[in-house]
Amino acid sequence: MRRFGIYLSLSVLSALCAAQPATNPVILRDVPAEVLFPYKNTLDAQSPFVLECLTVNKNSQKVSYKWTKNGQPLDLKANPNIVQRQGEGSLVFINPGQNDQGVYQCFAETPQGIASTRPINVKTTFLEVPKAEPVHHKPVEGRPYKLDCPKPNAYPEPTITWRSQLATDPSISDDVRDKRITVGPDGALYIANVTEKEVSDRFVYVCLGKSPAVRDEVPLAKHFIDSLTEDKQKKDNEVVEQYLTKELTAKVGEQIYLYCIYGGNPLAHPDWFRDGKDINNEPNSRITRYNRSAGKRLLIREVLPEDAGEYMCVANNEVGKVKKHTMKLSVISAPIFKKKPEQQMNVREGQDVTIPCEITAIPPATTSWTYNAAPIGKDRMTVTNTGLTIKKVQKTDTGYYGCSAKNVHGQNYAETVLIVA
Repeated sequence: MRRFGIYLSLSVLSALCAAQPATNPVILRDVPAEVLFPYKNTLDAQSPFVLECLTVNKNSQKVSYKWTKNGQPLDLKANPNIVQRQGEGSLVFINPGQNDQGVYQCFAETPQGIASTRPINVKTTFLEVPKAEPVHHKPVEGRPYKLDCPKPNAYPEPTITWRSQLATDPSISDDVRDKRITVGPDGALYIANVTEKEVSDRFVYVCLGKSPAVRDEVPLAKHFIDSLTEDKQKKDNEVVEQYLTKELTAKVGEQIYLYCIYGGNPLAHPDWFRDGKDINNEPNSRITRYNRSAGKRLLIREVLPEDAGEYMCVANNEVGKVKKHTMKLSVISAPIFKKKPEQQMNVREGQDVTIPCEITAIPPATTSWTYNAAPIGKDRMTVTNTGLTIKKVQKTDTGYYGCSAKNVHGQNYAETVLIVA
C-alpha cells in the first residue's frame, strides 16, 4: 500500500487529467526551509504560528491536503492543537509546544497528480535572558580596553548591538559610533584607546540582543566607565592586538566580516590584501573595508565560492611597529539551483522531455527525484546532473516531478507539473 494512502493510481490520475483543463494546473507556493516559533519565553506570551501550504493562484479544481511529520502521517484529529485553514492546506498551531518541533511536509492531491512542498524544519526559538547587573570600570587612560557581552543560551544566536543609555531612562539612548570603538564577533565592545569621552556616571554602555525569540531587544550586559586611571607606564604608541579573525567558514550568499581589531594611540587603520592584492576597494564594492570601522572589519557583502583563501591585514599607526595578520576563509554552500524546473511544462505526447535541475553545492549535493511524491522508478526516465529526461512522453506521465538536493549544510527542493497533451 502506498504511503499513508495519498497516492492515486496512474489510471485514476489519467482519467482526472483528461477531464481537467491543462492551462491552469494546481501549483503550490514555495515554503521556507525553516520555521521558528518562540516557546515559554518570559518576555512574550505564547502565540500561534502557521505552516503555509497554498496554491500559487486561485484554483477552482478540487484539492485535498495531507501532511507528514518526520516522515509519518500527521493525524490532525489526534492533534487538537493544530487546525487546518479552510480552503487551503496551511496549518495553524494554536498553542505550540516542544512536541511540535519536527520536519513537516505538505502533500496536495490534485486532478494532475500529487504536489508536495519541500520539507519544513520546525524548531523552537529561545533566548535565556540573563540578569544584566551593572559592572563598573576604571580603565587606564589612553590604553585599549574591552567591555564584555556574554553570549546567552539561545537559538539562533542573537544579533548584538551596543548603545549608550541614560541609566535612569533607557529610552534616552544613542548608538555607539566612534572610529576608536568596534563591536567584535564575540559581542564584546573593543575600545582602541579610552578617553574622557567614555567616562560618565549617568550613561551606561548596554549590550543588546535581538532575536526572533523576543519582541524587543533585551539587555545582556551593562557597563559604567566611572573614571580613568592614570597611565604610569611609558607611552610606547605601539599597535596592540585586540581581536583577530583566525579562521572563518562562511556560506555562499551570506554577508560576513573579517576582523582585524588593533588598539593603541594613535589609531591604526588596517589595510587588507588577498594573495598580495589590495582589496580595500570603494565603499560600495562587494568587498570593502569601508564600513564605519576605520578599516578594522573587511566586509564581504555576498560571499562567492572564489572568496575562499588566505587574507592579510596590515595595521599601521605611522608611529609604532607595523603589525600583520593572516586569516583563512573557507566557503561552503547548501544546495543552490543553477538551473531549476519551471513551475509548469506543457508538452505533446511522444516527445522526449528534459526537466532541468542543475545544482551547485560545496561539498557536492546528492540529488533525487520524485513523481507524484513517490521515488522515480521508470525505465524510460534518465537522471543526470543537469535534469530528468523522459523518452517518448505519454499522457500517463502527467504529474508532479520534484527535484531534491541535499548535502551536510542544507537541502533545496523544486517541483514542476508536467502536462502531456
